[in-house]
Amino acid sequence: MLDLQSCALAFPDQPDWVWLRWYWGVTDLLRAGVTLDDVAARERGRIACLATPYSDFPGGPVLAADYAAEWAELLSGAGLLPLSPALSAFETGAASAEVVSVSRVAEFVVVPPIEGWRQSAEVWCAVCTGLAAMQPVYLLNGGA
Repeated sequence: MLDLQSCALAFPDQPDWVWLRWYWGVTDLLRAGVTLDDVAARERGRIACLATPYSDFPGGPVLAADYAAEWAELLSGAGLLPLSPALSAFETGAASAEVVSVSRVAEFVVVPPIEGWRQSAEVWCAVCTGLAAMQPVYLLNGGA
């Protein structure tokens, strides 16, 4: 007999949002199409992993960091405490964002609808790491 829990934790290496919704969409942990106000109402004052594309962003890492900074400001303004792997990578000159270490500190994951998020390995890693740790994951308007 197939154990669905172990299957749900066997995240594909490449982004597969259909698979993710099939296994995790029935839980309360994966919330797609929510607004930032919805997230703020549930998570105000808590630490968010702001999952945005970086190394694989279509416009390059400088533009990726600009978008991440813009969203970090929006999350802060909504009363959330954002940690952004993309901003950290940019500030340190890293070629890719270190998602796993940020996810260890964060209490939930927020994915804004930035171009390229669906294909981003870094966003996928943040979402999978968050779900594996049983943290809520929010795909903001346009997500999923």
